[in-house]
This record gives sequence, C-alpha cells and structure tokens, in this order.
Amino acid sequence: MKTNKTKIFSFGILFGLFSLIFGTAYADTAKSFGKHTVYYNAFPSDSLPSQMTQRYQIQRSKNMALVNISVVDNKSSLMPQGVKSKVSGEVKNLMGQSKPLNFKEIHEGEAYYYIAQVKVDHEEVVNFYVNAKPQNNGASYDVNFTKKFITK
Repeated sequence: MKTNKTKIFSFGILFGLFSLIFGTAYADTAKSFGKHTVYYNAFPSDSLPSQMTQRYQIQRSKNMALVNISVVDNKSSLMPQGVKSKVSGEVKNLMGQSKPLNFKEIHEGEAYYYIAQVKVDHEEVVNFYVNAKPQNNGASYDVNFTKKFITK
C-alpha cells in the first residue's frame, strides 16, 4: 500500500512528466536567466489523468488549457532545485483580448509548480505573458510564448 508521501511524490513525477512530454512537442519550453531557469508549458487539461485533476482541482476539458510554470535554481548542489516564486501573468488572443492568469502553487517535496487554467477554442492561438519572481531574490523574469490549441 502506498503512503501519502509516496502518492504525492508519484503525482509530482507524473505532473512533471506530462509537462515534459507536452512541452517537447513544441518549441523551447525553458528560458535561462543565469542562476535560474523558468520552465513553461501549456496544454489541454483533458490529457491529464482524472486522479491528478481531482487532486489539484483542475477542470478537465479539451477547451481548458493548463499553464504550468516552474522556477529552478541552477546553482544547487547535485540536482537543480525548485524555487518558491511569485508567478503572475496574462493571456492575449490574436484580437488583443486579454485575461489574467490566476496561478495556484503546488509544492511537492523539493518541487514547486505554478498552474493556471484558461479557456481556449479550437485552433485558437494564445499569447502567454508570464512573470516569475523567485523568493529571496531581487530578480524578476519575464517569459512570453505562443501556443496554438487543437481541441477537436
């Protein structure tokens, strides 16, 4: 029988794996800022397992995109470590209409993930404007990326 710690660790690995899989199908999904790297991705939430969406209160739908941001300290000892951060942002469609992204923090072990959801339509092109400010650091990092969603 799995313990709660094992289950949480498993969800963290699974969440990271989904981010990696969906991120590598498109353009670069990381931007380095010297000491830190910001990893970013957006994909339809219906591709996530229902257990995961229930646990993190994610609306599972082909028309709901999940935005995943994580900040990693590159200077950590053996492995890069997640950094608690303040993440904010907005999305804009090609018509210039914008919506704020309301990020929720997920902390599992040494990892920090920041997720937000936004409604998307079939073949909609969305521009993401994200700002990540690592805790205990004066720097603030801007990451902008564009994604086309196929929802049918």
